[in-house]
Amino acid sequence: MKKIFIATVALFSLVASAQMSLKKLDGTPINNGDVFTYDVAVEPGSYMGIKIYNSSGSPINVKAKVESVTNSDGTNVQFCLGDVCLATVTAGNSYPPNFPAFIDANSENGDFDHFLNLNSGINPNLPVSYSFKFYQVDGSGAEVGNSVSFSYRYVSPLGVSSFNQLEQSGVVLKSNVVSNELEMTTTKELQYSLFDANGKSVLTQNLEIGNHAIDFSNFSAGIYILSYQNKEGQNGSIRIIKK
Repeated sequence: MKKIFIATVALFSLVASAQMSLKKLDGTPINNGDVFTYDVAVEPGSYMGIKIYNSSGSPINVKAKVESVTNSDGTNVQFCLGDVCLATVTAGNSYPPNFPAFIDANSENGDFDHFLNLNSGINPNLPVSYSFKFYQVDGSGAEVGNSVSFSYRYVSPLGVSSFNQLEQSGVVLKSNVVSNELEMTTTKELQYSLFDANGKSVLTQNLEIGNHAIDFSNFSAGIYILSYQNKEGQNGSIRIIKK
């Protein structure tokens, strides 16, 4: 009985310590917290091949949880992992739903597993984002070993107004690249919202006619979308780059 117990513990230790790593098909490492941004929602430009590597001496079973979906209903995608290929994903669900992808000891998956976004977004002015967690499971489906979480993001170059279009609807900007303040002149009363790269609203404000300075000093460096609508119903958006 003691030998059986020791053998079971040893087997569990091997499974629990099995190391999984991910790379894109082109060899780019996929690390925890990485965000991969695409500016098209058509093939082949929106294709992200996903390689799964098992560096341990034991086979591993892998699933992927869709942790969040932003500015999308989850349709018009391709998510292929193991023997399953899906056209729709749902936040909170793990895939494959039944049998996990099997990666043999000291081996890797094939070149077919991938994620592909063809969805331009519920609001095309805002980024579309999918957050994934790739993790290992044991024979009973319980999570074991390490995991890797990352985000796939689509930011459309379309649906963003030009400076001339902004002026026609009441907004004059000196620059869309800022360090601490975004200087803006409004010739019409309006309401604006500022969205971060995840599509989350970080600031909403009503503006009267006049000169204004929006404080960016507490915002992280990155891309933001300023979206607004004036009282005449005219609207627009502009990409803001915080240095």
